[in-house]
Amino acid sequence: MKTSKIIFIALLGSIAVLILAALVNIRLNGRKNNNFQYEFSVIKRRIPTYKVLCVNNSMNITLVHNDSSFIEVTYLKDSIVPDKNVVIREDTLFITDFEKLIHRNVSVRIFATDSLKKIELQHSQISLGKSALKSDQSSTWFSRDTTLSSFKALDIVAKNHSNVNSGIFRIDSLGIVLQHSVANLTAKVRRINGTLSDSSKIYVRQPLEISLKRDSTSKINVNYY
Repeated sequence: MKTSKIIFIALLGSIAVLILAALVNIRLNGRKNNNFQYEFSVIKRRIPTYKVLCVNNSMNITLVHNDSSFIEVTYLKDSIVPDKNVVIREDTLFITDFEKLIHRNVSVRIFATDSLKKIELQHSQISLGKSALKSDQSSTWFSRDTTLSSFKALDIVAKNHSNVNSGIFRIDSLGIVLQHSVANLTAKVRRINGTLSDSSKIYVRQPLEISLKRDSTSKINVNYY
């Protein structure tokens, strides 16, 4: 066999070994990458009770009803703790600038008591897995000027001359109990159910499904728009 052929065959063998080694390395590293899991840290911060929640330019915010008020921030381990974005002044809790690009690996859970009476959102995303609002001799206002997200489900109990009002936002399921109270809701609701008693009134945009019961003193008004 000529020397040139021997060199050529040896060269091909070397290339084949390099290709095989590269494939094995890619396969092993691919498995490692697939099994890699991000590590997160959680900070819980207890705060005073508050009446107003203002969320501005933020995402990954979840509101949870609870017996005490605190904030739970989950963030990527070894990254900067986003503690300057949560401020409470007097009776208002402010959540600001949890931006999508900067804080994409950050989530915030806000635990609120029955003291929460008003929610204001601006260019933000907030969600409720399954939460409840109780209002007793109080006025509650849900307002928003953005359509970036929608609530999942919300239960509202209002009694003793309470008022519940909302701007336009989306919600999948709304349960409401009114006792001597009034609800004026322009939310876009898929399903609504509940009861009205003792001269209660509800004004609601027509949902896809509705199941409301009332006594003879109460009124249900459905707007078809």
